Amino acid sequence: MIFYIPRWWSLLCVCSSVVSFAMSTVSIAQQFLNYRKPLEQRLVVRIQLMVPLFSATCLLACIVPQTAQVWIDPMREIYESFVIYTFFSLLTLILGGERKIITQLSMGKPPMRHPIIGLGRVLPMIDMSDPSDFLSVKRGILQYVWFKPLYCIGTVLCMQKNWYPEFWMPFWTISYNISASLSLYNLALFWKCLYDELQKYNPWSKFLCVKLIIFASYWQGILIALLSRYGFITNRPDNVDYGYVYQNAVLCVEMIGFAFGHLIAFNWSPYSSKSIPEGARMRTLYALRDCFGFGDLKWDFKITFLGNLYNYRHFNSAEAVVAHRDSRSRLGRLQAGFRYSDGGRGNYWVNSGEPSSPSRSTIYGSTEDVESWVDLSRDGFTPEDQNYPVVWDIDSYKYSRDMEALRQHVRQSYVP
Repeated sequence: MIFYIPRWWSLLCVCSSVVSFAMSTVSIAQQFLNYRKPLEQRLVVRIQLMVPLFSATCLLACIVPQTAQVWIDPMREIYESFVIYTFFSLLTLILGGERKIITQLSMGKPPMRHPIIGLGRVLPMIDMSDPSDFLSVKRGILQYVWFKPLYCIGTVLCMQKNWYPEFWMPFWTISYNISASLSLYNLALFWKCLYDELQKYNPWSKFLCVKLIIFASYWQGILIALLSRYGFITNRPDNVDYGYVYQNAVLCVEMIGFAFGHLIAFNWSPYSSKSIPEGARMRTLYALRDCFGFGDLKWDFKITFLGNLYNYRHFNSAEAVVAHRDSRSRLGRLQAGFRYSDGGRGNYWVNSGEPSSPSRSTIYGSTEDVESWVDLSRDGFTPEDQNYPVVWDIDSYKYSRDMEALRQHVRQSYVP
């Protein structure tokens, strides 16, 4: 085994990677053994996989940097972009799903200006009670996941084929930075628009665990690349990028801290039989199929890319009557054919315009869409089975409400 860093540092990298990998693996295994909230836990596990993936790939980058830089790094970078989207999905889920965000939580709130100075005067304000604005924010986050594979393939081809590197490498680098910045900016918009609602769930620890890994890998890479460029890190005549090796060696050590952070922020105890004594858990095999089946991703990617289901009729809301006076959603729903009856206690839709016009049909919410809406906060994608794929832990009876009531009765009975 050949290392391109000092021996003491190489031993530290191996130990750190093994420890962080083991900690994350145990934590993920506990999630599957206590799989009682599949809609939430599938997202948690996908985020937790960052630590073992980074631990293994960073260690390989210290051992075989030339191979890792071309073939292993792209997999890590694609998954890194996927985690940003997964974290957005987790925030959406804990708030009750997209429908609740658009039709309830955002109702009555004034539209928000863009926080960056200058953009607020150029771009229209963000109204999260409007399905089109929510879709715009979601696409802004998800485009990074779509772009990252193209970026990785493009850079690998440029490195291997040497196709005009003086043009294509700066092009891919600039495009990557624009895409990543746009994704993080839209995630910040979502966070800012729903900050009060998110505070109830205290998501800061989860936010830091996700963002610190991404920022550490990105900004440390830039800093070490600058040190290498200006001669602080010297490259030996063996065609190895030592700046790249040092960057991954630092990440190997840092993964222990991130593993501890994930263990605390994404702990499995809220899903244990003690926390949910009357909730059956999904069998481990079915839990694996649910987490790695990716049926939810296929659906969500498709409807976000097409966008034809994000109209007022799919997000029907009687609460639109209390929409903020500056909100576009109330007027938009009325234009789409939404009407109130019985003094506001009832509501209905009327035919609106010309169904033959595709643009009008999409904007005004035609009910002629070929596919119905699926709420990912309620509906799962586990294949149907004649045998219901859950089991009940027999020890959980100790924590049930009946047993707690019995304990209270016994305590009161023996009070002197």
